[in-house]
Formats: sequence, structure tokens, C-alpha cells
Amino acid sequence: MMESSKSLRTKRLRTEGGVKMAPRVVFSVVSRLADKLTRGYNKAFISPEGTRVDFHKEQGFAYFRQGDYIKARDAFFLYLDKVEQRDTSILYMLAMCYKNMDEDKEASEFLRKADRIAKNDPEIINALGESLYHIEEYPEAITFLSRAARIKPLDAGIYYRLGVCHEKLKDRPEAERLYKKAIALDSSRVEYHQTLGFLYKAQDRHKDAIQCMRQALDAQWRQKRAATV
Repeated sequence: MMESSKSLRTKRLRTEGGVKMAPRVVFSVVSRLADKLTRGYNKAFISPEGTRVDFHKEQGFAYFRQGDYIKARDAFFLYLDKVEQRDTSILYMLAMCYKNMDEDKEASEFLRKADRIAKNDPEIINALGESLYHIEEYPEAITFLSRAARIKPLDAGIYYRLGVCHEKLKDRPEAERLYKKAIALDSSRVEYHQTLGFLYKAQDRHKDAIQCMRQALDAQWRQKRAATV
């Protein structure tokens, strides 16, 4: 009995080049299945267009919470591509992504944009001052940290960073005043006492420096004691 042309064609495909046909068939099936699932996913979760935008925003927050700052950044960019770039909360989150990747220069650029839109937002101003401080833009850091101090006058960290900026600019009297202000607001921070002590040491005020170092040791001891309670 003669085999049908279809049977002969199938046999040749299976015998010519070994078993290449099977992987192509499997790949084709998987591709169609994946495409179908993707279309279904898009229909269920990111359509219509407004929902698609919100999806990127929420995805960015989810990645950020997981500590995946690169994927969070990319998702926030996708969100901003679809809306007017005046969403200060997302500009701030983009800055935080860069900040967590130790890229303070890039963080400061997004914080500047956010500050131009939302004047006197304490979180944006403080974060911008801190980023400028980390990239050693001390004069501009002082401008923003001073604004932050007016808005949040009880934040010891702001005064401490202001003190460092002034010390870097060789304004030791102002640095001393600001360090003391930070300590008055929060005497538990070891580095506040130590930094003031080093400032005194640089001025050959050894007695004052020793006193600060003792206070630093006391603060460290209190921290350890509190941790064991």
C-alpha cells in the first residue's frame, strides 16, 4: 500500500535533520500560550489606558517596598511618560530610588523638580538638602537645610547636617552652635557628641574635646543598655 503524500511529508520532516521538528512545534505552542496569557493579563489588569498608568505607579511602589530600586525607578518612569510630569510624590519616589542606589546627584535633580512644583514641602526640602550635603554642594545644601529647619524646628538631624556644612566651609563658630543645637534636641546620638569633640580638637580646645568624647561614650553606653532591656 502506498503511503499518502501527507504521511510521506511528515516522515521526511521527522527524519531530515533529526528531531528538529518537535522543538519547533513545542516552541510555537508555548509562544502562542504565552501571548494569549499576556493579552489576558493586560486586559484584566492594565486596561483601559487610565488603569494601565495606575498599574505602573503601583508597580513602582511594590518594587520599592521590595528593595528593587532599579525596577521601581523604571516603573515610575513609565508612569510619568503617561501623565503630566507634575506628580511630586512620584518625583520624590524617583529621587528616593536614586538615593538608595547611592546616586545623590540624580536624586537631587528630581527633588529640585519636585520643589519647584510643591513649595515648602518639608520632606522634599529636607531630602534635597541632605542629597546636596552628600554630594558636597555645601552652600546650596545650607539654603535648603535652613528652609527645612524653619519648617521642622525640632529635627536634630537637620541641625547636625547644617553644622557639618558650615564646618566644611570653615565657619567653625556657626558649626559649633548648630552641633550644640542638635545635641540639645537629641543627646542620644553618639556622632553628634563625637563631631563636636573633633571640632574642638581641631581648635586645640582639648578640655572641651575630652568632655564631648566622654558624653559620646555615655550615649553609646545608654544605647547598649537600652538594647539589652
